Order: sequence, then structure tokens, then C-alpha cells
Amino acid sequence: MLGSRHSRDWCFKCYFCLVAYATLIFFIFTISVFIFWLIFLPQELKFTVTDASLRKFDLTNTTRNTTLYYNLALNISIGNHNKKVGVYLSHIQAMANYGDKSFAVVNNISTSFYQGHKSISNVRAMFEGHQVVVLEELELSRFNSERCAGVYNIDVKLGLWVKARYGKIETGCISPPSVDCQLKIPLSSSPNARYVGANFSATDCGGVALPLLVPYRACNQNK
Repeated sequence: MLGSRHSRDWCFKCYFCLVAYATLIFFIFTISVFIFWLIFLPQELKFTVTDASLRKFDLTNTTRNTTLYYNLALNISIGNHNKKVGVYLSHIQAMANYGDKSFAVVNNISTSFYQGHKSISNVRAMFEGHQVVVLEELELSRFNSERCAGVYNIDVKLGLWVKARYGKIETGCISPPSVDCQLKIPLSSSPNARYVGANFSATDCGGVALPLLVPYRACNQNK
């Protein structure tokens, strides 16, 4: 009986010690991350479409389908406003959508590059070609209305891989949620006299949070 009770007491003490050590390690880790964050104060990367040129955006109807012909160019700025954090960007992809229909994708609109702290980089996305799309009645009505106005609502989503550099420490690479750019773009050759010469207004797209403490992972690995 005494041996059994002693064994139970010993197991309880071991369990208590393990819980105490685990709690201490978690507490130290949390404090370390907080101090690390206070030192570097990482901010999001900011994406802005600074200029857009839409030279063609037209539908051709046939008995079988509807084809969208397009010629769109975007200038996109990427702002790293961090004072102590650099970033590596790679595999930047741009997908153009009209309504909920994707009509063009451009992979690797820029080569991989490093962007230092307090800097702005510029990339350019070019979409040109044609694509069969299926527009519902309401979407077609919207398209005709925008064609009359000479200004189109086009949604461009940006995907990329990013890793951060804190001093000499580099994080692993992550693929954050896509950046959504909701654009109103005037057609350069609009026949509507009221909109000829209409200018595109620079549009903020949102940001990408930088990885803080991510184990090493090469960019573009399968998720």
C-alpha cells in the first residue's frame, strides 16, 4: 500500500513539474516574441495601382459563346514602410476578373527581388488577348451600361510569395491571402464624348502582413 501511494505521489509530482516547465517555456516564448515585435514593429506591405490603361474591352457575341477582347496595362507600386525590416518577393501573379468571371492570368509579372526598408518598388502587369466568358443577364446588362459610360469595374487579384528579413534573421516563405484591387478604369478610346480623356485614379489595394517567426520554407512549395 505504501509503495503504491508513493508511486502515485511521484507520478503526480512529475506531472506537476512537466506542466510547470511547459507553462514557463510558453511564457518565455511569448515574451520573446513580444520583445522581438517591439524591436522591429513590422508593418504591412502596401499595394497601390498607380496607373491603368485600358485600350480594349469589348464583347463579341456568336451563336455559341461570348468572347471578351481586352488590352489592359497596370502599374503597381509596392511600399515597404518598415524602418528595420526588408522583404523578399517572388512569384507575383495577377488575375483579372470582370464580375466573378476570371478572364486573364499573368504569372510572374516580375522577377524575384529584395526590397529594403523604407522603399517603394514598381511592377507592371500586362493583359492582352481574348477569352470566352459566360455572362448572366444581369452581368451583360451591367457591361452594356459601363460601355455606355466608358468606365469599367475590373477586379484584379494579386498573389505572391514573401519572406521577411529582420536584421540578419530571415523567416520562411509564405503565400498570404491574395490582394484585391477593385478598379474603375476608363476606356482609352471611349466613343462617349463625356468620358474622353477621363483619368484613372490611383487605387489602394490593401496590404500583406509580414511573417514574424516562420520556420524555413522555400518559396513556391506546395501548401
